[in-house]
Amino acid sequence: MSIEVVPAELYALAGILRAAADRAGRAATEVPDEAVGGPVGPPLQAFTETLRTAAGCLAGELRWLGSAVAGAADSWLGLDGSLLPRRGVGVPE
Repeated sequence: MSIEVVPAELYALAGILRAAADRAGRAATEVPDEAVGGPVGPPLQAFTETLRTAAGCLAGELRWLGSAVAGAADSWLGLDGSLLPRRGVGVPE
């Protein structure tokens, strides 16, 4: 069984993952931090802190995944380059 890996598609996926990471990072900073009075205040404060933390973690994981996908594309290109002869060089038979 063979798997066709197109590096250009992997680089595109890595770009999408990085863009999603940027968006999640912005979402983490846009969660309001203002205190709310009354009995709902402390639970709401804990919820928004959890939401900011989760968005920040998601951003970090998406950045890591984007880097891993780009690294896989780099690796496939390197493998292809090592398997294919250079232009103008004969291949022994």
